[in-house]
Amino acid sequence: MKEVYFFTDIAKLSEACSLCNIEDFSEKEVLVKLHMGEVKNKYFLRPAFVKKIIDELHQRNASPFLYDTTVCYRGPRSSVRGYRSVARLHGFSERAMGCKTVIDNTGVPVNVENITFTVGSHLYHATHVFAISHVKGHTGTGMGGAIKNFGMGGVTKQTKKWIHTQAKPRYIQENCILCGLCAENCPFHAITVTQDRWIHNIDTCFGCDACVSSCQENALEHTGNSLQYLIACAAKASVEGKRVIYLNELKRISKSCDCDPSAGPVICPDIGYLVSTDPVAIDAASLDLIYEKKPDVFRKENHIDPYDQIRYGEEIGFGTSAYHLVEL
Repeated sequence: MKEVYFFTDIAKLSEACSLCNIEDFSEKEVLVKLHMGEVKNKYFLRPAFVKKIIDELHQRNASPFLYDTTVCYRGPRSSVRGYRSVARLHGFSERAMGCKTVIDNTGVPVNVENITFTVGSHLYHATHVFAISHVKGHTGTGMGGAIKNFGMGGVTKQTKKWIHTQAKPRYIQENCILCGLCAENCPFHAITVTQDRWIHNIDTCFGCDACVSSCQENALEHTGNSLQYLIACAAKASVEGKRVIYLNELKRISKSCDCDPSAGPVICPDIGYLVSTDPVAIDAASLDLIYEKKPDVFRKENHIDPYDQIRYGEEIGFGTSAYHLVEL
């Protein structure tokens, strides 16, 4: 059972970090993994909050730098230069944060569960990592937290594309009753169901997994594997062997992710902050606290069970879902 430290007063941040042995980060170069927000998204991590964590690291004579990887869809964050511009636009400049920002577009292959994932170069070579995750909804995983932060954000755009391709649906006609539930739940409108046909637009499909998860007739299966399973594996590949502290912010909890320019609405009241050394435990605790406030809200909003990533993460030895919540 892993300790997960919960607090609502940001003044408790230093205590929570100390309980997770942040002193081990003293004199070290520390990669600070975060998502700096898509253009027009209004829910991403606040620079002032991130700066508090940078200050905690500086107080230990650590040398932190902000870090993320380029995305696989079109937009400014698909290039290193474009992402740097977005980071500055959102307040994550070197002057404001007191540290540099590194965006990776290349990586190093890492094998987990007999699958090869290309982990961002700087993340691969890092020994000490501080993960800051804004917990929110997600169209493909139900919820995005610590696991998602690395499972998609820690790998190169080529691996991101491959993961989504593997999660695209394969149609099993003999099981289909043409109920149309998959089409209703597809956020990208890639499926059309008529009285006598099931039609899939593979070019529009993003491989989000919503259709496979929603099908109750076993008429759809993954082309390769579950999105949530692959994300859990990719997350393990990203941080295996490293010293990591995870912080989850449970505020501005929107329906969709920080990659979405229109991620609203907020679907749960603010809760607070969690800190742990276990990514599975902290995401399990995050889900439990959110569901106490809004039962099953992520499944209701996104038609995906986010506990799958918890189960998969535990199954592959990435962490444990058994946790002890310690309120500070």
